Amino acid sequence: MSGRFKVRALGLLVGLLSCWPTNVGAANLSKAAQRGRAILQEKCGRCHAIRSVGESPLENAPPMRDIYARFNRRELQAELSEGMVSRHRDLPQIEFSDEDVYAIMSYLYVLAVRK
Repeated sequence: MSGRFKVRALGLLVGLLSCWPTNVGAANLSKAAQRGRAILQEKCGRCHAIRSVGESPLENAPPMRDIYARFNRRELQAELSEGMVSRHRDLPQIEFSDEDVYAIMSYLYVLAVRK
């Protein structure tokens, strides 16, 4: 499967997620969104806020909800798939699997809907 196809397929999946009802409660997170929250907590939570409210543990690190709002969805998917590149030398470059990207985007979508 080509990289472009994967990004397009993930874009379609995230688009389908936009059809979810907007009143999804914490107890009603999909398995994908629950997994996405766990991945973000493990890989990003020491610096970035990963919940719908709250400050990031690292002052200069924007909350993940803001990163989601700032990026075009397809660009963010591609960045996650190919390894986030940052201007900050302390940020580890993490390449997520397609399944991880789907889970992360599912969770970030839920946060965006709750806003």
